[in-house]
Amino acid sequence: MEFGSEHKRKRWYVAVVGGMVGASGLATAGVVTIIAPSTGPASAAEQTVARSAADGGSKDDGKKDDGKKDDGKKDDGKKDDGKKDDGKKDDGKKDDDKRKDVKKIGCDPDELIAALVRANADGGAKLELEPKCTYTLTAFDEGDTGFENELSGLPQIVERVKIDGNGAKIVRAANAEPFRIFNVGVGGDLTLRDLTLKGGDARETELGGGALLVQEGGRATVEDSKLTLNRSDSFGGAITNLGITKISGEDKSEKDDDQKDDPKKDDYGKDGSKKDDHREDGSEITNNSAVLDGGAIANVGALSVEKTRVSRNDAENGGALATFAGVAKVTKSEVDHNQALEDGGAVFAEGDGTIMQVKESYVHDNTAGEDGGAFFSEGSQFFVERSKVVHNTAGDDGGAAINNFGEFVVEKSKLNENKAIGGVAGGFGNAGEAVLRNSEVNENTAFAPFSEFSGFGGGIVNVDEGTLRLTKTDVIENASTEAPGGVFNDVEDGVLVDDKSTIIKNRPTNCAGSPEDVPNCFG
Repeated sequence: MEFGSEHKRKRWYVAVVGGMVGASGLATAGVVTIIAPSTGPASAAEQTVARSAADGGSKDDGKKDDGKKDDGKKDDGKKDDGKKDDGKKDDGKKDDDKRKDVKKIGCDPDELIAALVRANADGGAKLELEPKCTYTLTAFDEGDTGFENELSGLPQIVERVKIDGNGAKIVRAANAEPFRIFNVGVGGDLTLRDLTLKGGDARETELGGGALLVQEGGRATVEDSKLTLNRSDSFGGAITNLGITKISGEDKSEKDDDQKDDPKKDDYGKDGSKKDDHREDGSEITNNSAVLDGGAIANVGALSVEKTRVSRNDAENGGALATFAGVAKVTKSEVDHNQALEDGGAVFAEGDGTIMQVKESYVHDNTAGEDGGAFFSEGSQFFVERSKVVHNTAGDDGGAAINNFGEFVVEKSKLNENKAIGGVAGGFGNAGEAVLRNSEVNENTAFAPFSEFSGFGGGIVNVDEGTLRLTKTDVIENASTEAPGGVFNDVEDGVLVDDKSTIIKNRPTNCAGSPEDVPNCFG
């Protein structure tokens, strides 16, 4: 038995990664970038600020470098405090210099376009938009992507550009021809802060990314911003990342580490009840759509999503995110109410070189028409750590997650109250190598009365030469139409359960009725 229909490498992966991008290179680069995300060296403007501030401070720095003078001739605490107030004077100079470096843009899209053209010509720029202004785009240009019809409403970014939105919006006009909003080319480094990107339309493109396309060799950082109502008839309703992209926001609700280390609580100190609040801070990627994969984001590069809500996006696979190469990491985020017509209501990950990590996040109320209500992994490495995966639904198998032929690790997490309404594995379905450690698979259901080979394994199903190891993990109060309701295993010696794991109170049985033995399971 294999979960779902036979999957092939996606058209976009074959066309883009196999051709233009070069998957192995991206994957290698992605590992380094995501583990230690880099925002790059300081811009020329930032370096100028540092030098001008040092005009009054570099001499002091020089003296401080001389260990004898500092130790023998002065009491640094008294003289430094008496001669200058470093905080006041230096900060004042830095603020003045920063204001000089920033180009203020009036509430005029043509002025914004002209400023970006100059930024590319002058080696970069810092732009500050008119507070609360709506910049409505009607014109477009075809950047250098290697593909035809890759239209964008703003000039392709090829230098370091920082845009402080001040709550402004950049919107594609409703009656304009389809085009995306931003395109970051090779060597481009775009930072967006406190800005909304709305209505981008990447229809009839190969690369997708309705709001933002980041090409190989490009970088983008999105901070405290909102991407909404963007679309693509290929991939990445809001964002297509072939390079390095980081999306982040402020987190006002983070709890201390002691709370997070409690496996019975999620990362925001919540106890798993249905009263959990949505995120009210950080970036938002909402109500975007892609005809193919990645309703919000499609990735073959290095992607980091942190302190962000990804909600109500839809696609064929990966309602929120689809990743096919490199490394994608979702941290301290909320991923909810996304929908996939086929697999991976929240996240779809495919490919031998693909690494996907979900850490300290709340993944709930996502839906897949076929398999993997929250997560679907095909041959990738998938890690879920200190996260809560609840109330997700699969039309066929794997209410919470499906692992086909890859490696899947769940640690200090909850896979609870998920549903498989037309197949098996209400909680987790495995046909690869899987480890669940210090986790819960509780109160999941698999009810499928109209299918011959379905409706069993309310908690966990292990099939097709899969190997599954449960360590300090609870499988409790799951239910299914057919036995067993707890753990179903049809692989000889395929399941290992340690003495500290608990499989109880599942209906109609815990493990009885499984074709192969499940150790440390009674009834």
